[in-house]
This record gives sequence, structure tokens and C-alpha cells, in this order.
Amino acid sequence: MEKDNGNYIIALLIDTDNVSAKYIKALMKELIVLGKVSYKRMYGDFAKNSAEGWRNIVNEFSIIPVQQYTFTSGKNVTDSRMIIEAMDILYSGNINAMCIMSSDSDFTGLAKRLRESNIYVIGAGEKKTPNSFVKACDRFFVLEDLIDKEPTPAPVSKGEPKKEAAKPVEESNADETAKEISKKEIEDFVSKILEDVDGKPCALNIIMQKIYQAYPQFNYKQYGAKKAMDFFSKTKYNIRRSKNVVLISLKA
Repeated sequence: MEKDNGNYIIALLIDTDNVSAKYIKALMKELIVLGKVSYKRMYGDFAKNSAEGWRNIVNEFSIIPVQQYTFTSGKNVTDSRMIIEAMDILYSGNINAMCIMSSDSDFTGLAKRLRESNIYVIGAGEKKTPNSFVKACDRFFVLEDLIDKEPTPAPVSKGEPKKEAAKPVEESNADETAKEISKKEIEDFVSKILEDVDGKPCALNIIMQKIYQAYPQFNYKQYGAKKAMDFFSKTKYNIRRSKNVVLISLKA
């Protein structure tokens, strides 16, 4: 499926068992920039008191809740239901992008499978999200960064410490949590790209696509930049407009 007028047609699937409802407003703004969110579904046991935050925002964001009763401890029926419905939506042919809002590494395989079907995969999870899931996405939003929280927001929520103790990354030493990226690391990466084209100007939107491919969790707003072009050092790069295109090149 081609993009609709250059924008993505997105399905948003939310794992309410392991992300907070406080992030949904900020995430929706980011998704709207990328395109049209045509599917909005959230999965979990909404009979629990801990799900009150999600119950309260159902109508505000027009999200369809998919109730999953927890009959057996240790069995994550929410993940299984999300994966099944993600594949159903994929085969409908109605979307070309899918956003998985979760901090769970169990969705790594799903992200890889969606990309094999040429679906643009957007991840959205907290900083504790295992790197395996982050890297399986085409774009990844760190939820704390979207609402400008402090690096250690755990004390804000009474439920957070328990989740930390049970997070999947603790079960394996082979995985790592997503790490913050230094501005220098991003600029070094961009400089290599520009050096490969012999210093010729390159469209900024192409550069941004390559950054997101290498660093799915990158968000220039996290560095105090209002626009992508504001992120880059003016002493190191030339940035100019040519008609409707912003061009970037290395300074001599």
C-alpha cells in the first residue's frame, strides 16, 4: 500500500499492561505528524484498578478497548492477542504503518515480521525498553522524552517499581535497555554520510530518514531543538533552503 498523500496510514496497538496512559496525548501528536491513525486499539484487563487511567481516556482519544481477563498468573494473554490482531490488520491491506506502544521485548519478532511485509514500524516505549525491540523498529519514541520528564520518573507512579522488577530484560543477559544518544554521535554519523557524497548538499529529510534508520529512538526535541534543522551545529554545517527543500552540507 502506498502512502496517502505522502503520509502513513497507521494502526496504533497499545499494551496497557506495561505503559502508562499519561503518555498517550504526546504520542498521538507525533503520530498525527507522520500520517493518519486509522486503527486505535488498546489491550489489557480493564477490570483492574491499575487500569483506571486507560479507562478514563477511551472516549477522549476514540480508542477501542480489547478486554483480556487474566485467569492464570504468568501468562501474558495481552501480548498474544495483540500479535494476532496485528497480523489480521496487516492482511487487511488497509495500513502501511503500525505503532506498537509497549516496553516489552516480546514484540521484537512482530516488528521484524511487519517490516518484512514492507510495513513502517513505529515503536513507543519507556526508557527501560529492551534494545532488541528498539532496533527492530523503523522509528522509536522514548515516551518519557515526549512529555519532557526527568531521566528517572519512576517515583511518580506507584505501580512502576513492580513493573521494573518483572521487566523482560531482566530474564536475559543478552539484551540491553535503550541508551541515550549523544549529539556528537549523531553529528559524527551525519558527517560520514555527507563525506560520502563528496561534500555536496543533501536534502535534510533524507538525512533524517537515515538517522532514524540507525537510531530509531532519536528525537531532536530532546536536545532542545524545535525543528530538525535547529539540531545541527551552525559551525559545522551549512543549512539552506532551495525552493521547498532544506539542504545540509559540511562546512569546508
